[in-house]
Amino acid sequence: MRKANSVLLALLLLVPVARASEEQRQPEESEQLEHWLGKLSRAVTELEYRGLVTFEHAGMLETLQVVHAVRNGEQIERVRYLSGEPRELVSRGFSANCRRGDNPMARAALWSKAGQADVQNAYQFFLHGEERIADRDAVVIEARPRDKHRLGMVVSLDRETGLPLKSMLVGERGRVLERYQFVRLDLSPLPDSALKPQSASARRIDNSGACATAQSRWQLRWIPDGFKSVAIHTLPDGDMLVFSDGLSVFSVFVQQLGRELEFKGRAIRGATVAYMDRFEVDDTQYTVTVVGEIPDDTARLLARAVSSK
Repeated sequence: MRKANSVLLALLLLVPVARASEEQRQPEESEQLEHWLGKLSRAVTELEYRGLVTFEHAGMLETLQVVHAVRNGEQIERVRYLSGEPRELVSRGFSANCRRGDNPMARAALWSKAGQADVQNAYQFFLHGEERIADRDAVVIEARPRDKHRLGMVVSLDRETGLPLKSMLVGERGRVLERYQFVRLDLSPLPDSALKPQSASARRIDNSGACATAQSRWQLRWIPDGFKSVAIHTLPDGDMLVFSDGLSVFSVFVQQLGRELEFKGRAIRGATVAYMDRFEVDDTQYTVTVVGEIPDDTARLLARAVSSK
């Protein structure tokens, strides 16, 4: 009995020590996260590099050649698809939230906002050790959503520079929906010739006006907490409204389409969902389409939240 009491007393004495250790660990991890998120922000906006990237989504695996540089304060990026249908994208200007085109590398630019307070209100950030990517040491960070209206993300940062070497979008039960990963990285200075299109069919994307805001008659009665309007564009047949929480982006298209284009339902490709619905205002039929890297249930709720002002 005396021995049992001694063991119990020892355990009780250890409890304050364990709690103190936990209290010390949390600020230390918070400081480390702040350090890495700051390094990440600088890397995606300032670093010059070229490399080979694999992009996995919707059951497909594509290989990309990526070149990124800064000239006169402006970011320039060239992405060339080395597998599948020949494609090349050359984009200028930094506009992560309002990015144009289908450049998978644009997600890296979104991470530049990860250290902001409003982003941290929408996601919890965790350090998950280290791994090796493209023969380089990397630090693994998870952005875990605080609600069900956004996807989780895991990014592996180059320990030397902070550049995202791997990024994954994660759905329910940890299922990986989309992944890009460097398999080769070159950080040597880039000549201007490396930024020029390599094919006559290259698509040029100018992001300088991507976050412009026009007037629109449409509004959303509901959006998930943390998302804000970042752009409104006038289209030939309607409007496009863009929203972001700093890490995730979705667009809402409200258009008058011909009856032959009317459709209700959803389509999912990797992490990207498109949900289409119809509604009527003043005896006129409109089509609303929500497109973004968000859960499909959220896209459905957003489509049904569109109304006229």
